[in-house]
This record gives sequence, C-alpha cells and structure tokens, in this order.
Amino acid sequence: MLEGTKVDIVYLVGNVSDVSRMVVKLDTVDMSKYLLTEELCKYFYDEREWYDPDTVITRAKSKIDATADKLPFKNPQHFAMWSKTETYQLHC
Repeated sequence: MLEGTKVDIVYLVGNVSDVSRMVVKLDTVDMSKYLLTEELCKYFYDEREWYDPDTVITRAKSKIDATADKLPFKNPQHFAMWSKTETYQLHC
C-alpha cells in the first residue's frame, strides 16, 4: 500500500555528540520504510508562527551542504523547527 512513497527530503545528518560533523543533505527517500518501521512524531505549530510550505522548503534548502559552523541548530528536530518557524522550541 505504501510502496513507492518517494519524496525529496532535506535533512540534518550527523552525530549529535559530534556536531562539528553535522551537515544538511537533500535526498529522495522511499518513506514507506519509515512509515512502516519508525515511530514518527507529529509536531504542532501555532498557525500564526509558521511559514508557508514553499518558504519552508526554501529555508531548508538554503542550508544544503552547510558545515556545522554555519548551522544555527544542532539536531534534526531543531532543524525541522527552524525551517518551519525560525524557532527551536519543540512541542511533540
């Protein structure tokens, strides 16, 4: 049912214990594997504080291949929140 659920994603990769090696990447990923095997977390945003989808994508892509010293965040959740709202506060 979920096979072939491929999407382009922009994500932060690296080890949070060594933030100097973190980098933002763009890949096409088959999400069916994650939807079937991973626990996913849905984040709720105050609708007055979020960017529209096109702006979110532009903001995330603006950090592709940026090195850790150029990143304002230090973990994947903060990157997602920053892309969506420009804040790091998480509500899961």
